[in-house]
Parts: sequence; C-alpha cells; structure tokens
Amino acid sequence: MSIAEAIHPVTSRVPASDADSNHATLSDDDLKALHKIGSRIHFGRGETVFNEGDSAEYAYKVASGTVRLCKHMSDGRRQIAQFLFPGEFFSFMDLQEHSFTAEAVNDVVLLCYPQKQIERLGEERLTLRRRFAALLTRRVRDIQNHLVMLGRQTAKERVAAFLLHVIEHIGMDKNGLMDLPMSRQDMADYLGLTIETVCRVLSAMKREGLIGIPNLHQLVVKNFGALNELADGSE
Repeated sequence: MSIAEAIHPVTSRVPASDADSNHATLSDDDLKALHKIGSRIHFGRGETVFNEGDSAEYAYKVASGTVRLCKHMSDGRRQIAQFLFPGEFFSFMDLQEHSFTAEAVNDVVLLCYPQKQIERLGEERLTLRRRFAALLTRRVRDIQNHLVMLGRQTAKERVAAFLLHVIEHIGMDKNGLMDLPMSRQDMADYLGLTIETVCRVLSAMKREGLIGIPNLHQLVVKNFGALNELADGSE
C-alpha cells in the first residue's frame, strides 16, 4: 500500500510533542496553515516509511516515536545516517526522489505534508521559509558532527556522544533515567562500530559508574559530567 493510500486527514490537534523548538518561531497562523495540509499515518516497529529511490512526494514530521534514515548495502551492511525524534521534520526539501530509506525504530506516528503544498506555503509565508532554512542549516551541522564522530572519536567517545544526543532530543527524568528506543545494532550502525563493541563499551561504562542498564531500552545516567567530558574527549 502506498503512502497516499494509507494516510488520512488530521482531525485532531497536533499532540503535545509538537510544541517544541521546531515551532518556536512560527506564528499561530503558520501552525494552522501546516495543520490544514497535514495528514497522519502510523507505522509499526521496523516498517518502512519510504525506500531509497522512491519518489519524494511528501515532507514529514515525527509526532511520536523514532525514525531512522539509512543506506542498505548490497552485501547486507547498513549505515544509519540519522535518527529522527518527536518534533523533527525530514524530507522537507523539494527532491525528486529519496536518497535514504526511512524506517520506524518503534511505533511511529508521522504528520505528512505534500511537497508541492509545503513549497507553496514557503513562498507565501516568510516565517515558514526561514524555519525550513534553519532546519537545513541544522541538518548540515548534524552531518558535520557525525563525520567528526566517525572519523576522529574513539568507540567510547562515540557511544558517550550518542547518549548525550539522545538525551538532548528525548530527555531524562530527575533520576537520570532515559529511554533508548533504538537497538544495540541500530547504535552500532549509526556509530560505525560492531554490535560487540557497543555492548562492550556500555558494559565498561556501567562498571565505571557512569551509567546503569536496567533493561535493553533504558539507561540511567549516574555521572552526567563524566559522560559529557568523555564525549568531548577530555577525560
């Protein structure tokens, strides 16, 4: 079934996760304009949103859940380029086709916007145009940071930096408990490591008292300062 066949009009207000920094510079009128052209679609864990090479007909925003953008190699290897968390847009540029495959890490709800209508709104509304320009700037920054991570950081530094990245987007509670929606293999494929290395590094961090690991999809940050220093390469 195609995206166009699966989506249905948004009939309720955007959930609370929408009220984030991505909307900080948008007026109520801008939000209403986006809401009018938006449609909502659900994906289960592991389902494909679109494949690399598919026609890019929609822009998307994550309403809930986590999405991964990845490349699948012919020999079965995979490189994850980005994780997208609630409130984040993706595929919002006017491209002919998708350059990555998008998959649901867990249960996901997306808001979908036709590319042509996004382009029209950008032409009509300066604040929207500036917002999307800011999103593109941020995406370039994220790519640069990811390249530095892959090229210069040690395995331990990469894992520490990744945990801080997740905290930045999802947060943690007052006891340091954070959700980790992606699997260890997802982490490995994003960090350019093997799953064995990721597990070994997490175990070492646990022994050193930096983190606790109550289960596969949660961590407890016990020493945020030390984790931050490790990610910066200053430990």
